[in-house]
Amino acid sequence: MRQWVKICLIIGGLGLLFLLDDLFVIFILKETFPEALSPSFLTIIIAGVGILSFLLAWVVYRALRRRPTTGREGLVGEKGKALSAIYGLGEVFVHGEIWKATSEEEIQEGDAIEVTRVDGLALKVRKVNS
Repeated sequence: MRQWVKICLIIGGLGLLFLLDDLFVIFILKETFPEALSPSFLTIIIAGVGILSFLLAWVVYRALRRRPTTGREGLVGEKGKALSAIYGLGEVFVHGEIWKATSEEEIQEGDAIEVTRVDGLALKVRKVNS
């Protein structure tokens, strides 16, 4: 629900920004060249602003739905390999780096693992059934 509110606010703000800018240009043109503005020209400007706003809102929506790839959020769900046997504490290779890892289950060296949580510089992992 919060994403839709953000999207609506972004669309409204961009629409207002483009509309005010275009209205300013239209008023200047109307004062300078009164015969240059016809109803069809105005329709083209309004349609262009609408299409631009829709495309920009679509790009923002896709960016909001994308899964984080960095930081703590980016590590959760990543798969890796146990570099040592883990009986509570061990080492794993995840996301191109060696991490200290903790687990509630017994994991053998070379087993596939998945990160479930990040605690400081240690990862909480579970064994992945292949």
